Amino acid sequence: MSIVFTRGQGTETRRARGGRARAALSPATIVSALVLLIAVAWALAPGLFTHFDPNDGGDTPALLAPSLEHWFGTDQTGRDAFTRVVYGASQSLLAALVAVGVGLIVGTTIGLIAGTRRGLIDDVLMRLIDVLLSIPAILLSLSIVVVLGFGTINAAIAVGVTAIAQFARLARSQAVQISTSDFVAAAYGSGGTFFSVLARHILPNSISPVLSLAVLQVGSAILQISTLGFLGYGTPPPTPEWGLIIAEGRNFVATAWWLTVLPGLVVMAIVLTTHQIGNTLRKVTS
Repeated sequence: MSIVFTRGQGTETRRARGGRARAALSPATIVSALVLLIAVAWALAPGLFTHFDPNDGGDTPALLAPSLEHWFGTDQTGRDAFTRVVYGASQSLLAALVAVGVGLIVGTTIGLIAGTRRGLIDDVLMRLIDVLLSIPAILLSLSIVVVLGFGTINAAIAVGVTAIAQFARLARSQAVQISTSDFVAAAYGSGGTFFSVLARHILPNSISPVLSLAVLQVGSAILQISTLGFLGYGTPPPTPEWGLIIAEGRNFVATAWWLTVLPGLVVMAIVLTTHQIGNTLRKVTS
């Protein structure tokens, strides 16, 4: 019986690994990775993808339709719309990374401490998280931006604060599960302190689903930051930022639809790709 069980267990393990490999190498994941790599390349080296000035249209006619020379057309001042989208990647992606970093670091720290210590500390911290969850994300981020002031980083911090609750809840659930394990009890029994056990045992065994959530949150952060930019609370003009670019074209929807539709499609594509990659990571690490 023991031999049969071992073989069956090995078969199940191989099947699980095969399923994770198929998820990682699926066409949707590969395409998503390529799209995300292009967006990152835009942010790091925009000059490789366009030779136009993002803030000066020069003598170029305004509101030109998309063409081979101007892929996304030109805006109301003659600026190349594709160039502004490319240069806007650095602002939008940087803000998204800052936002996810704030939520990841603060939220995970709160969740791990609450889930490991339990008792009164757990109750107090989780009630604070419940308060954050009770406030709509866009309302909370707008309130924080008004207090901090307009700008890319301030908008990113505001969006990051709205993500703290999700990271905290996930990290706490992982910490509660792992803190009751035998190896954690053994670590305490061998003289380990709270913070040493937290850093050496609980955090490494809790981090995989948290990192998967972080990738998913990148897409959500891009969407929220673009929303703030669209409402005028993000990056000030004329600096290109995806939400601001869409906002500048909304007055010309009837005559120059490409100024809103094409940048909007770019934002949608980036959001969908990050969600696809996040879901793939979740499957691979589960």
